[in-house]
Amino acid sequence: MIHRILFLLLIVLFVSCQSTEVEDPNFLGKAEGKYLPAKDTSSQTFLKQVLEKNPNFPSFKSDFSMQIQTFIPKKENVYLDGKVYFSKDTKQIKIQLMDQFFGMVFSELIANADQIQLKPTSTKEIQTLPMGDILIQDPNTGKKYAIPFPVIYSYLTGNYIDEIQNQKARFNTNDSRVYLTKLDGEYEYFFQDGNLDRLELTSNKRGLKAIAIVKSNQKQTHPPKEITTKVISLDTEKENVLIQIKLKKSQITEVASQVFRF
Repeated sequence: MIHRILFLLLIVLFVSCQSTEVEDPNFLGKAEGKYLPAKDTSSQTFLKQVLEKNPNFPSFKSDFSMQIQTFIPKKENVYLDGKVYFSKDTKQIKIQLMDQFFGMVFSELIANADQIQLKPTSTKEIQTLPMGDILIQDPNTGKKYAIPFPVIYSYLTGNYIDEIQNQKARFNTNDSRVYLTKLDGEYEYFFQDGNLDRLELTSNKRGLKAIAIVKSNQKQTHPPKEITTKVISLDTEKENVLIQIKLKKSQITEVASQVFRF
């Protein structure tokens, strides 16, 4: 009887852990204030403060857990585990996605600022794509989920520091924002106390808006502690997916070049 009760308690704890709601951030959009060119004195002063505040984004490796919460056609949750590696020298990132229960790697991803390479471990085929959305397939159900990878890449690599130094960037120093139009859409970077706090993307080309917010440890802003991403359809203004990535056991360490190979 005791063993049965303990077994039931474990089931209850397991189910409760698996049904956690992902934080649902709101989309803020562009500010009403004036956006200044990069060469403006106020823009340069703000940029200098951000550059002084941010770390040099060293190489690291980390385990992570991922929860994908979908709403269309019905609300569902998918749970994955994984490992992530980042090289400061090459700006490459490698992600291994694993089944949460058995720890089996079912897909690998290697990316830099320009492209993404995807390889399911079940085949030798490597798919090369320009930096953009990626499809993650649930190994248990076979369902695919679109993830706006550029916003996640920016946080994990610190690539946004290069982007806000683009001469085409526009600055709203009153609200600590930087706005930049890229080939795939309009990006806006929100800063708080010099650190990137939120990133928003509006892409008419892809018909979506994406929001990413970050939580970091006070003593270590890189790699982040947690990234929450929300995707909204431009047509319906309804949320399609929420993605929560929690990094754990992060280590600031050099990563061997052979790691970034399939």
